[in-house]
Amino acid sequence: MKVVLLALGSRGDVQPMVALGKALQAAGKPVMVVALREFAPLVEAAGLLFMPIDATFEEENPGPAAVEAARKMAGGGMSYHRAVSGWLADMAPQVAAAEMAAVEPGDLVVGGVLSIDDAVAFQVARGCLAVHVLTAPILPTASGPSGVFAIRPQGTSVLNRWLGRAALAGGAPMMTTTGSHLRDQLNLPRTRPLGFVKMLQTVPTLLTTSPLVTPPPGDWLGSVCQTGIWFDQSPAWDPPADLVEFLAAGDPPVFIGFGSMPSADPSADVRLMTQAARQAGRRAVIRPSQGWCEHEDSPGDSPRDVYLLREAPYRWLFPQMAAIIHHGGAGTTGEALLAGVPNAVVAFGVDQPYHGRRIHALGAGPVPIKRNKLTADRLAELITTLTRPDLAAQWLAGATEARTHLLHERGLEVAVERLSTLMTNGAPLARNTGATE
Repeated sequence: MKVVLLALGSRGDVQPMVALGKALQAAGKPVMVVALREFAPLVEAAGLLFMPIDATFEEENPGPAAVEAARKMAGGGMSYHRAVSGWLADMAPQVAAAEMAAVEPGDLVVGGVLSIDDAVAFQVARGCLAVHVLTAPILPTASGPSGVFAIRPQGTSVLNRWLGRAALAGGAPMMTTTGSHLRDQLNLPRTRPLGFVKMLQTVPTLLTTSPLVTPPPGDWLGSVCQTGIWFDQSPAWDPPADLVEFLAAGDPPVFIGFGSMPSADPSADVRLMTQAARQAGRRAVIRPSQGWCEHEDSPGDSPRDVYLLREAPYRWLFPQMAAIIHHGGAGTTGEALLAGVPNAVVAFGVDQPYHGRRIHALGAGPVPIKRNKLTADRLAELITTLTRPDLAAQWLAGATEARTHLLHERGLEVAVERLSTLMTNGAPLARNTGATE
């Protein structure tokens, strides 16, 4: 029996699966990762077998259709939902082909939120074991602080649970897009929305959130094991000389970047971020959105108080920042809190507003703002709120306390223990939170 990790999505979806794969392989388990072909270097650098999906998330020179999709995704809400659905539908045949080639009868198939329907299909058709990895608490619960979908995010209400179920049912057509195509290939019935909600609450689930960020509620079903965040060992990295010089040339800068989130006009975003940093009187490290072309905004044309960053390990970079402004993805949120630096979220959608709220609840930063409401003035105000000495002290205290807690979590170790037990004797995942056992 090997472990097949269905890492469908952007880098934020692939990175935790690769971390899990490395940990499982170190424990003696054979592992194969199924992901978009652009992630081959990431997977292969980890020493894992790779089955590429013949499709890509990022495009070097996006055409009009890709730009329009990016515009919709940046708009958040239903526009984001429709854009992701279209992207998944376009590549569903390639996803199914890669998965069919990777999965053999009896394998342990681990899927994320976009591929758990695929994993369960293999469980039915090929006698595999299916496990779900969740990086955000999308499961229905009455507890507002413990669920992404909440009418009353600060309190407890049955309305929160109802909204959670409704949101999952509403999102099921998107989240089962590739699974539906695979089920057609395997001659299985497609998963209906209410069936998908039931599936998510019954399939064995590893929830990779910290109990500090997501307090475990009492109404999750027994299939959930909250492991804590999966912090992989940061690889050795040799930073470019100009980045080292920039960091040493003045006060710690502010980081501004939205990860893999697309943009209809990345260069306009760079100009907005640069303007905001200047208004706030702060140096900045800016990571442009995907699709940005270096020749359009070359470092030589940028002010000396701004550094345009292509790539850097957040574990190395974030602790050197005065503050971090990010999109609120699960992985980036974890790295920002682990850095112990004041941070805030500019949320596009899905779980990002939740992570922004939780950062604020922990006292590590101000309330999140919506991406479609972002202006240079609002971003400058956010930078000032994070860095003004009288306010920064309180955010730093909350961020430092969060870092202290996260340093004691052992999320990957717990995940490997639970999966090894499942593979050995089929025992269900333990219900209790194992983050700091």
